[in-house]
Amino acid sequence: MTRNRARRGVLAAALSAVLALAGLTAVAAPASAAVPASAAEASVAPATAPQAASVPAATASDFDPGNIISDANFFNGNAMSAGAVQNFLNAQVPSCRSGYTCLKDYKQSTWTRSADAMCNSYSGAANESAATIITKVGQACNVSQAVLIVLLQKEQSLITDSWPSASQYTSATGFACPDTAPCDAEYSGFYNQVYKAAWQYKRYSNPPGTSAFFNWFPVGKYSAVRYHPNAACGSSPVLIQNQATAGLYYYTPYQPNAVAMSNVYGAQTDGCSSYGNRNFWRLYTDWFGDPRGSNNPHGSFDTAVPVAGGIQVTGWAVDPTSANPVGITVSVDGQATSVTADVRLDWIPALYPNIGVNHGFSTIVNALPGSRTVCVSKANGADLGCKTVVVPSKTAAGYLDTAEGVVGGVHIAGWSLNKASADKTYIWVDIDGKGQLFQVDLKLNWTPVLYPNTGNTHGYDRVVPASPGAHKVCVYGYDSVLLGCKTAYVPANEAGAVESATGVLGGIKVSGWSLDKRTTASTYVWVNVDGAGSALYAGANSDAAAAAWPAAGKKHGFSGTFSAKPGPHSVCVTGTVENTSYGCRTVTVPNNEVGSFDTATGVLGGINVSGWSLDQTKSESTYVWVTVDGAGGPLYAGGKLGWIEAMFPGKGANHGFGGFFKASAGKHTVCVWGTKENVSYGCKDVTVPSSGAASWDTLTASDRKITVTGWAVDRISKTSQYVWVNVDGSGRPYLAANNLDWIDSYFPGVGKQHGFAIDIPVSGGPHTVCITATFDNQDLGCRTIDVPSNGAASVDSVTGVKGGVRITGWAVDRTSTATQYFWVDIDGKAGPVAANVRLDWINAYFPGVGPDHGVDSVVAASSGSHKVCIWATYDNRGMGCTTVVVP
Repeated sequence: MTRNRARRGVLAAALSAVLALAGLTAVAAPASAAVPASAAEASVAPATAPQAASVPAATASDFDPGNIISDANFFNGNAMSAGAVQNFLNAQVPSCRSGYTCLKDYKQSTWTRSADAMCNSYSGAANESAATIITKVGQACNVSQAVLIVLLQKEQSLITDSWPSASQYTSATGFACPDTAPCDAEYSGFYNQVYKAAWQYKRYSNPPGTSAFFNWFPVGKYSAVRYHPNAACGSSPVLIQNQATAGLYYYTPYQPNAVAMSNVYGAQTDGCSSYGNRNFWRLYTDWFGDPRGSNNPHGSFDTAVPVAGGIQVTGWAVDPTSANPVGITVSVDGQATSVTADVRLDWIPALYPNIGVNHGFSTIVNALPGSRTVCVSKANGADLGCKTVVVPSKTAAGYLDTAEGVVGGVHIAGWSLNKASADKTYIWVDIDGKGQLFQVDLKLNWTPVLYPNTGNTHGYDRVVPASPGAHKVCVYGYDSVLLGCKTAYVPANEAGAVESATGVLGGIKVSGWSLDKRTTASTYVWVNVDGAGSALYAGANSDAAAAAWPAAGKKHGFSGTFSAKPGPHSVCVTGTVENTSYGCRTVTVPNNEVGSFDTATGVLGGINVSGWSLDQTKSESTYVWVTVDGAGGPLYAGGKLGWIEAMFPGKGANHGFGGFFKASAGKHTVCVWGTKENVSYGCKDVTVPSSGAASWDTLTASDRKITVTGWAVDRISKTSQYVWVNVDGSGRPYLAANNLDWIDSYFPGVGKQHGFAIDIPVSGGPHTVCITATFDNQDLGCRTIDVPSNGAASVDSVTGVKGGVRITGWAVDRTSTATQYFWVDIDGKAGPVAANVRLDWINAYFPGVGPDHGVDSVVAASSGSHKVCIWATYDNRGMGCTTVVVP
């Protein structure tokens, strides 16, 4: 399941030279092998990359195939914080190629994963940075962030690549990417790849809750480890000494052969060379120190070189929880010297944010000629290692006391002599690999005391020209003996500051100072506004410049206004002597157009608005644009406002606006803009009152009828309005158009046709009447009324008889002899039954209606149970329902 995927283009470049100062180097390595075991490892030879300017940290003799990395270093989920990982990534690729996203800038939304036997839970989040993903995965699975960084470089060169492809992120750690097939899509994507690689490394350890499946590289026993996917290349027994090393072989099951190890930074091959585990070890060593060393001592013993009279020892050490320098103990053959690690190292914040740069050590300790063992430890006991140094026997003596950056170069001072002679000597000053010879000619009264018969002309003190920036300075004395090396930081010749950058009408005003420390002559600055720039002379008097660098005088101030449209702009100022950036600021240019949306008042039929607006560059009146719920129109801002002239002298008084905009009753949003520069003066919510008015005056009832009266009007229109009348939930509109003489006097101009008197037929009995004025949906309320009826009826019996349902009873109109009817419904089928059977008592009870109003009828129906419902048709009165069984 390993892979061999061709890497496009040239491999990523080496680490920044800044890191080289710490003795850390980075070599871009190709992806060599991928994931869980069992298949052949890629055998394509890796291309080499240039080395950082220091001695490589990894040497072949230190590689142990059975102990590539310690368990303590590998399974350390808190090795690096997210900030440390981010700073580390930033240091590898300060800037990406245009159009590409480097790992330092890569982001991906992650999802939550539940805990299992391998890893604790991972809480997903939107747009997590690569640094955050690496850190959280390491913490969840207890795998070192440094290990994951090395794996990403080993597999896809993502750490140092300035133009990574999408496929590099898709198969970032090579997990589930076999040599003989495409990567498994289920595990593609950066987050997936990082998580699954860490998860798999934990799975190789067969944690509790899993099977002992991974058993062919047992810890503490010899295993035959092949050199190459080609079995013919052979193998050799390797004593696997820890779980971390076993995991590396499960992931990439090959060891490097002698040819691969003949140059650990090279691409040499004999056809049987594999590089995956070699590259892992080498990258970890270069970036994070000995992978088998103690678990992150937060320091390093970098160099020990012989110098005149002793040994110069360099390195670095930090307390990651404090910015305070830590103590160091340097011992030579057991003789200890205490040193403070307070030398400036600019790369330190890349690995340890927020603790500053002063955490290096560089000291010369006395040592007699011969082979000497030098050991360094931190004051807290953390061992930084030992080195063996051969101090030659020489008659040279001397010291590099000072190597500090000054304007124009490096100031060096010290002494140098030949203990066997009073002859004048010379020193060789090497700055970044380029040297010059200088005579030692400064008198020192103390040298004859310590070194009799050598004279006193053995001091040196001079400035060696050098450009601004960090320089490695080494001084050699008599017989080419090294007197010492130091890092000197030459300050810039150019200095300055932007004192203000302010938006003004029509542009941006910029002021400050800039000078060349080497001269009193005035210089120029370059001012960029949104990327477009021009020069500005820095020749005005500036007390700030004189205070910062008195020797240069005062004439170094600059001030100028640059045209710019209203709105935010990026302003950057750069000195022109050495292209020194004085920084960038975001400046907002004010609008020429100003104003205020003062009021918005809802009135009958619409909205009144008022305010003011003007163009500060002119006195002419302007317009504003007013919208009501998004639909708008212009309004002239020419009204006189006496106070305007006092606030904006010379612009006149005629800049007020006020107007009416039609709008329906209800809530509306009103917005106002100036029309010169489309400046928003804001929005207001306004409620327009209804112009409708209505009244429900009366509700009366008569035989099978109700009558409602009232009126409804739009107070700003003659148009007759409608009311909606509901009776028992069923309704319809009625026009309120009856003459009412008083309406026009009460609502002038609306006319008389706004009354209503509505007759509505209904059945006898109680009814609920509700009325709404439709103009503005005004609820006029509901009332209940009992409607009388001249009808009278009774159902005396409903029985099942042979052939149907027999119904008896009576129905009458108390004002008429006319025959009335029952409406009979049997199981949904209905029809009338006449009430015309003679009942003599009827006329006596309802005088004048006659006797023929009885019911005694059989309505046909089949045998069985039936539901029977009956109504009296005269007033649609329900007489009830019953269930009848027909025999």
